[in-house]
Amino acid sequence: MCYHIALLADQFDDFVDYFDIPGYNKDYHAEIYQKTYHVNGFTKPYIPVIRPRDGSVVIDCFRWGLIPHWVSDTKRFKANTLNARNDELFDKPSYRSYWRNRCLVIVSGFFEPRDRKLAGLPEPASKLQKTESWFIKHATEPFLTLGGIYCNDTVAIITTDASPLLEQIHNDGKRMPLILNNEDLRDRWLLGDLDQKEMARLMATHPDDTQLEAFRTIDGIMNNRIDTNVPEAVLPLSDP
Repeated sequence: MCYHIALLADQFDDFVDYFDIPGYNKDYHAEIYQKTYHVNGFTKPYIPVIRPRDGSVVIDCFRWGLIPHWVSDTKRFKANTLNARNDELFDKPSYRSYWRNRCLVIVSGFFEPRDRKLAGLPEPASKLQKTESWFIKHATEPFLTLGGIYCNDTVAIITTDASPLLEQIHNDGKRMPLILNNEDLRDRWLLGDLDQKEMARLMATHPDDTQLEAFRTIDGIMNNRIDTNVPEAVLPLSDP
């Protein structure tokens, strides 16, 4: 799963400058974008995406949580569509019409829970949370790009089988977001004329774990009752 991310760029233009990709409706997105240490997907925030447009690509902001075109009353649509599993995407009603609508979600990193019992450690992690909170980011670059699909201006992040590193962290479920940080993979994902078999092969990939940095961070990330939008959320836990 991937329900919690970080967006550490100071402003929307930082994404435009880093990726050297035009910003779509840039003035508007500059107003709605906010630097956020911990973005909780269940608040349905707007998050930055790279999407195709007129044979090229632009950086836009979509609301996290895909809403299918056939939903007439969005307030009554209660399905959890923050993530789309790679092994369900072509068949599940909420997603199957949008496999050609591919985009990339830009994040500074993402959070995953680690089950202490499965790791052979005493429970709970603390009074705030049963599991540990771990932050995963690129080892040397400021951003990761995650595979996504979209409908209108709403998006779901695709998840796939965990890499060896993420298996040790998200050890209950062993899933991770689809990371497409290689420029060639990004181009194929966004602009390639992929059939379902080709897309499925791309969704089964993950980067070399040496490209990632992961560490335990503050407890409470997975607890919706606690405000963890603080700088410490993206720093190693000082006293585990």
